[in-house]
Amino acid sequence: MSSGLNLDIYVISLPDAHDRRERVQREFSSLGLHFQFFNGVDADALREQLLLNTDVELWERNMGAHLTMGHLGCYMAHVDLWKKVSSLNKPVLICEDDVVFSKNFLEALEKALHLQDAWDICRFSKIRAIGPITVQRVENFELNYYWGPFTGNACYLIHPLVAKKLSNSFLPITRAHDHELNRFFVHGIRLTGLEPFAARPVDHGLSYITGDRNDNVHKLHKLKRAPHYFLKLSNYVRRFIWLWNNGIITTRLR
Repeated sequence: MSSGLNLDIYVISLPDAHDRRERVQREFSSLGLHFQFFNGVDADALREQLLLNTDVELWERNMGAHLTMGHLGCYMAHVDLWKKVSSLNKPVLICEDDVVFSKNFLEALEKALHLQDAWDICRFSKIRAIGPITVQRVENFELNYYWGPFTGNACYLIHPLVAKKLSNSFLPITRAHDHELNRFFVHGIRLTGLEPFAARPVDHGLSYITGDRNDNVHKLHKLKRAPHYFLKLSNYVRRFIWLWNNGIITTRLR
């Protein structure tokens, strides 16, 4: 519960990430928000189990980079939390422990909840957000879909029924968690962002809730990345078609 808001809030964090936990506690306290920690996945301890649920070859083709265990730990932490909240009856706010809030975050949160019938997932932060398509405006905020890449999971609202649906369809792992969410055209979900974004990851999306375990991420050679570039291009087309078929793009043109 948070002050003035009937909302469950969870922060994904590894149990031994003491500095990160202290920092994020200060962040929430500054806004008068109360939350629960949800223990992240120790990817090293669960290495074999995670790899059994991962298509490594497909991952590297899709991402154009080598897989790290940090990616897998982050991915499964979100999926596990989705399973936990799937029985609730109201939206849930999920954050990673590197989130930083803007001064207008509470206002943005209230506006997003006011628009909760218009989205399945509403992000308050981004790593990339290309091609916004505004579908609703509330005072100084815009609720957007995106026809380009829209990534970053530092802070988002999700409906429990959507969490349940996605937790059943997100395995095997074939790409980073936020990239899988960006395939809203596959999962049939209304993935939106509220701009101006009122939160951001202090690690700029590099930590994956696992500290420095992704510092060794290396891209594949350019020739080996060719399938990745083709996939990126085809996803632009698939996003456009889904948005067109669901009346999102035409809404903007009216």
